[in-house]
Formats: sequence, structure tokens, C-alpha cells
Amino acid sequence: MSFHFCAHSWEVRDLEDGTLVAIANRDLDRETIPVLVDELLEIVMESGQPNLYLDFDRIGLISSIVVAKMLTLDTRLRQHGGRLILVNVNATSFRLFQAARLTETLDIRTPVCV
Repeated sequence: MSFHFCAHSWEVRDLEDGTLVAIANRDLDRETIPVLVDELLEIVMESGQPNLYLDFDRIGLISSIVVAKMLTLDTRLRQHGGRLILVNVNATSFRLFQAARLTETLDIRTPVCV
């Protein structure tokens, strides 16, 4: 596990081609949402790995503001040669991503063993 200097404590694990961050409901609260993209991008930049895997195993429904933040984060990661990969997204949230045609934009996997 790497150490990261962020305002929020993240559960982080290094992978061969990226960094895995486990997301919990507490990570998507009012205080964290405004800094979500910047902090996750900082974790990726510090790791030196191109991709960010966000593990949504502990998340139920995903709010529209979180979806917007994921799109912003993916855009910023692509600018640095990386990609956002959402893993363990539950079936209900996956269907919502499909209905919004976001599965064409975001790499969303359910279920995945990383």
C-alpha cells in the first residue's frame, strides 16, 4: 500500500497497470464529493501508473453527481494517458449506466476479480 497526501483517507492498492481504490458510501459524502476528482487524480499521479480502478463493491446506487465526477475523472485521466475503470458495479447501477449510454464512454465491469 502506498501513502498519499490527501484530505481524505482512501483504501488504496497498487496493481500492475494501475491503482485500485475501494470506494465506500462514506467516500461519497458531502465533504468528499467536491474534492473527489482532484484527490483520486493525485493518487494516480503519485503512483506512476496510468489507470485508476475504482471498486464499487460496497456501493449501492450511484448518484448523478458521482456519475458526473466519474466522467470528469475519466477525461482527466485520459489527458495523462490513463483510463478510469469502474469494477464491481452492481447490476442495478450497471443497467442505469447502460440506459444513459455511459457504458460506451466509461469502462464499467461487473463483476471483476482484480
